[in-house]
Amino acid sequence: MSKKTLADACMPMSSNIAQKDLAGKEGQYPIYGASGLIGFVDFYKQECQYIAVVKDGAGVGRVFCLPPYSSVIGTLQYLIPKEGVDVNYLSYAIQFMHLEKYYTGATIPHIYFKDYKREPLNLPALEAQQQIAETLGDVDEAIEILNELLSRHDDLVKSRFIEMFGDIHENPMGWQKSTVGEECYYIKDGPHKSPSYVSED
Repeated sequence: MSKKTLADACMPMSSNIAQKDLAGKEGQYPIYGASGLIGFVDFYKQECQYIAVVKDGAGVGRVFCLPPYSSVIGTLQYLIPKEGVDVNYLSYAIQFMHLEKYYTGATIPHIYFKDYKREPLNLPALEAQQQIAETLGDVDEAIEILNELLSRHDDLVKSRFIEMFGDIHENPMGWQKSTVGEECYYIKDGPHKSPSYVSED
């Protein structure tokens, strides 16, 4: 496995597309912003899968691995993998670089490729990159499934509560009404001062 930098693995490209220029445009090609997919237009800037990094404003440093035949607006930076670099492997690697630490600007944060291009990168052979990316993809998929299950379990608990006790506002079962303050009390953590020590006796 060779030790490289991010600049060894990809090439930066800028976008000059402003979101305001997309008004009224429709098409089949997706275009992305800092929050993700923002619409479909009749053109595309990249014909291969690529990486995009939010470089301006809210979400600065966020990383997307985006599909071919798509584009990003100007608040994002294209990162195009070089030959011998798997785009999915590189995407995972960049996510864990936490590029947001390079931001400058007090009002609107910015990050620049010239500042983070020297981030160190382990770059194994292409086949190993693909295997690693596939494994991490499986982990992502498992996490997504578990999060969906947690969400459904949360809905189930709420549903069962309604079945058992009825809607809190309609109170169809005629439960006695009370307040949290009437039914419980809280314990403070005591005065915030140095303790007075005494001997064992």
